[in-house]
Amino acid sequence: MASFNPIDEILHHVLSLSLAPLVGACGIDTDGFTAVACAGAGGAPYLSGIAPRDPADYVELRELTGPAGTATRTRESVGVRCAGAADRPACEQKIAAATSGGGFSLGNCVDFCPSHVLIVNTRDEVLVLDTRDEVRAWLGPVDTPADAVLAASLDGYTVPCDRPDEGGVRPSGGAYEVLATRYTQICDPVERTLYVLAVGAGGDVQELESEVIASEPGVCIGRRPAGLGRTAGRGATRVGAYFASVAQLEAASVWAFEALGRELAQHRAPRPLVERARLAGRDEVRHARLMRRLSARHGGRWEPPQIEPRPVRSLEELAIDNAAEGCVRETYGALVGMWQGRCARDPLVRRVMARIARDEARHAKLSWALDAWLRPRLSPAERRRVDEARREALAGLEEGARRDVDRELVLCAGLPDEQASRTLTRHFAEALAASPPPARI
Repeated sequence: MASFNPIDEILHHVLSLSLAPLVGACGIDTDGFTAVACAGAGGAPYLSGIAPRDPADYVELRELTGPAGTATRTRESVGVRCAGAADRPACEQKIAAATSGGGFSLGNCVDFCPSHVLIVNTRDEVLVLDTRDEVRAWLGPVDTPADAVLAASLDGYTVPCDRPDEGGVRPSGGAYEVLATRYTQICDPVERTLYVLAVGAGGDVQELESEVIASEPGVCIGRRPAGLGRTAGRGATRVGAYFASVAQLEAASVWAFEALGRELAQHRAPRPLVERARLAGRDEVRHARLMRRLSARHGGRWEPPQIEPRPVRSLEELAIDNAAEGCVRETYGALVGMWQGRCARDPLVRRVMARIARDEARHAKLSWALDAWLRPRLSPAERRRVDEARREALAGLEEGARRDVDRELVLCAGLPDEQASRTLTRHFAEALAASPPPARI
């Protein structure tokens, strides 16, 4: 028997080669952002460093803690009260009495969300700004980093302080980019998302990039059976439809491995091969369930696979199918799953794909073990046809790598884009050509 060459080494080698030129391609690059320093109370400052359109003597951010402004507390202030007032006691009294029955929110919250008002004092004048639009108009052009942070906070994003990986600001042309977070799902699971925001000179906020960075709960496409009828996955989003399609293929893989186990038993294959095929089928039951959950999470609609029963295949038919579906597609599928486990911005997708990729790597080892058992039992002409089937399957991967991949699938599901796909398939083909992995039973 040829020496054992573990599939894991080939997969990790190909993944490392393919990721090397694409460092930074998986997830948001936070380089260049300047962290926001925490204020005295430990929270993010909203007023320090801002440059409003009309300078004021004193600005106070007041939090409304009682109904209709009956109780308040000062959250932050800059300047000196009534510094330019002609009647300072009267000015002080106006500031002390300032309140509102309205108020605006700052940042993002999911539980108790206090309202705020902004007290602006210029000479003897005291203004109470209690809407987001009023604060934006008072602020005027966004021309400092603090202005950009305040604009993002008014728009419902949280800019964490002293957290350079989650909160910060950097200049971008004549405007600013802000690194901020927001809860995007608050029940089963609780999900928090990191954003790169473009804050324009007028205070308008636009999302440039996003990445789910926390998800508290609550792919690899496996071996396709002969006789599989395909229907496209459907869903409210491209990601949901994609995972619906994968769920269908994973469910089909259950049938494929069950059929393979029966065929191997009829061909008197070694018992370990038969058992490993049956165990792989059980893995695929779990994979299909996980994919259905991911699909539903993203608005997908899953449909069971339609499979036409086929008679028991000959050894040559088994070997040809195994060469294409197992030694190429399933082995490459494990590689793509490893990539998704590294690059998907949704952490739940990363966890699921990393787990499934480990199972698919084990299934790939079964494919190569089956290849090692089948080849000696075939004639030279049959082995040539098996080799041709493997080459055609590799060519199919290379052809597929030239197709565009929807950006939403690249970002959320972690699928390799066209450049990454071409790199993966090239390194994969080179690795198999340089060291085709014989395997023991």
